[in-house]
Amino acid sequence: MTTISTALPSGRLLEDSKDFLKKIGINVKEPANRELISYENGYTFYFPRAFDVPVYVENGVDIGICGSDVVLERNNEVYIPLELPFGKCRISIILPENREISFQKMEGYKIATKYPEITKNFFSEKGLKVKILKLNGAVELAAKTGIADAIVDIVDTGNTIKANNLKEAYKIMDISAVLLVNRITQKTKFDFINDLINKAKNYKNGVKGQ
Repeated sequence: MTTISTALPSGRLLEDSKDFLKKIGINVKEPANRELISYENGYTFYFPRAFDVPVYVENGVDIGICGSDVVLERNNEVYIPLELPFGKCRISIILPENREISFQKMEGYKIATKYPEITKNFFSEKGLKVKILKLNGAVELAAKTGIADAIVDIVDTGNTIKANNLKEAYKIMDISAVLLVNRITQKTKFDFINDLINKAKNYKNGVKGQ
């Protein structure tokens, strides 16, 4: 029997990831208490932070699920066969609600974000130099306190930014959950991975057709 290790993101994507895997025949067993590993029917499940999932997959875990934003930010060497039909949101430039300015005029701006690589790449491609403030917590506070001129962050419903008197000014990119595969696993467990991808594609197409 093929044994498969799987990294699943703790946090907002976990329930949707479990539901997706169940639909394609993989039942996820969550760990007891505060353990971070569980075992079920030949699968080993790891539960790291979402930002660390690509690191685990790059370095030996067979498959994983995380947001495409994480993959773009971390730039790990992993195989991404397809996007998944959940975790849909976007990364946007966010401004104080009373500020009107286009991103083309943000030369020299201080931008607070949890996504410094994505932010740097976006502004560099536009030929603009900005100062990036890397934060790990609620970036909305940086705009409210005035230590940053704007922020770049994930937007889903938009309720959080509205509650903090901010507004979505410009969408940088759409993001979604993605399936990750270790590059060596892609070759050594080809039949399993190919079957998994086909099941995932069928499930995704079925969701689209509903």
